[in-house]
Amino acid sequence: MDFAVTERAAARDFTEPPPSKVDLAAIDVHTHAAVMPETAHLLHAARLYGIETLVVITREWIEPARLADGWDGRILVAPQLDYRQLDDADAFVRTNVARVEQAHQLGARLIKFWFTPRFYATTRLRLDDARLEPIFARMEALGLGALVHVSDPDVWFERVYTDRSLYGSKEEQYPQLEAVLARHRGIRIIAAHMGGDPEHLDHLQALLDRHPNLFLDTSATKWMVRELGRQREAARQFIVRNADRILFGTDQVVTAGSSLVRYTSRYWTHRLFWETDRVCPSPVEDPDCDGMPVIRGLDLPEEVLVRLYRTNATRVLGI
Repeated sequence: MDFAVTERAAARDFTEPPPSKVDLAAIDVHTHAAVMPETAHLLHAARLYGIETLVVITREWIEPARLADGWDGRILVAPQLDYRQLDDADAFVRTNVARVEQAHQLGARLIKFWFTPRFYATTRLRLDDARLEPIFARMEALGLGALVHVSDPDVWFERVYTDRSLYGSKEEQYPQLEAVLARHRGIRIIAAHMGGDPEHLDHLQALLDRHPNLFLDTSATKWMVRELGRQREAARQFIVRNADRILFGTDQVVTAGSSLVRYTSRYWTHRLFWETDRVCPSPVEDPDCDGMPVIRGLDLPEEVLVRLYRTNATRVLGI
């Protein structure tokens, strides 16, 4: 265990990135931000780590220029739907078809769908609900993709989602995703957080094999480091095999009162995890980890990193 590498980086607030295997402008397809002072920390961290483009998930439409004030990179906003009119199906469809059309007109490439067990427990809405069908159809006609979060870590189903009548099992989260993938082959769907199932690479492989319009992102720093790091060789083989289907994302979340180190530490962790074979303490706290969180680097090949960091996103998002 190399404690020194993490300690040295922490002493500089992770503002000095480790050398990268590849020289390119990367694209982070999964972040969350708002118009607030702390967003400048995320943008500065992105600049330090060679991130040229950020996809920023927002609840309401926000002009990218308002988020990127003073930053020389590019922001693509990925708005969520408006669920306030679920009880009135016609109004719900009208409102959200209009939102999709506005997003397209203003340059969005993705619409975000947060369909976790917690969301279902509150709304009883699944991704394959008939009320969403006209919205997906309009997205497909406009060439918009979807960024979908459908499941959560195994450990949450053991410790948090214990009421199966309310949340369902982990396996029960996936039919809704597969139904939409099958109905709308023209929509490129990015399943967030390695499809919500980095613990079970065989399941992810089966999903990718069945659905050519499915892609995965690497977002959620703690989750990816913990679960993929536990199966280093299998994870490395999986990513190499599916190198054209996986996009780089971090799930950076801008929070009030946060400092720069919140964002630099996560980009530093991703750099070591994907590009090196280091085994060292992770600087990102992980309450779901039993013991100290550890980075066990996957040391991906250069040609895979190029696709992961950039070319898959340019193709899938049409940049």
